[in-house]
Amino acid sequence: MIKNLIFDLDNTIIKDEEEDSIYYKEALKKCGYDETNYYKIFCSIDEYDAIKTKENIYYNKEELLETVNRVLNTNYEMKLIDELNLSIEKYWTKRVILKKEVIEKLSKKYNLYVYTNYFQETQKNRLKNIGYLKYFKKVFGADEYGCKPFKKSFELILKEITALPEECVMIGDTKDKDILAANNVGMKSILYDYNGKRDKKELSLKNYTIINNLDMLLNFEKIIS
Repeated sequence: MIKNLIFDLDNTIIKDEEEDSIYYKEALKKCGYDETNYYKIFCSIDEYDAIKTKENIYYNKEELLETVNRVLNTNYEMKLIDELNLSIEKYWTKRVILKKEVIEKLSKKYNLYVYTNYFQETQKNRLKNIGYLKYFKKVFGADEYGCKPFKKSFELILKEITALPEECVMIGDTKDKDILAANNVGMKSILYDYNGKRDKKELSLKNYTIINNLDMLLNFEKIIS
């Protein structure tokens, strides 16, 4: 019996668009750095997942800063990472794609959680700023619990919520992170394929359902059976 729904955040609850990287300009300006690098920073942060391994599953700001500086051949200080996170909290909340009526209905029947490959406090504040934090029992971030798709990370979360894999469903937009993470612990999952390109053919996984509209979650029992 399904009791728990575990949501990804970026491109599942809030749209994470490349053009939103313009909000990094303010962070760069506050720190006295060249504002024109805002998109390059966005891309370098996006590459941070690539260095994660099953021996190194946790996010940390020092490692993220080192990655940005290495990729861009720069010498930014930690204050920039802090300002970038504030930018994400405040401004990257303008494209909420999971409708309030959907999340409200689901929260009345299931325990809802968020599991995100980013910093826990930043993502909690994003959800708070759109008025959605109250619907979730907890937000799990990669700095505290490790990142997807590693099995150890998901096992930590299952232990925290005292749930078996068969009692949970993972809902996210990435096959190589969200769906693979669920596969690694024997959990069902739902792939939100919003652009028809998220179901990567070269990655053969099982036990997942594809949807192209989050409103379909209103009929959750039918699509997951």
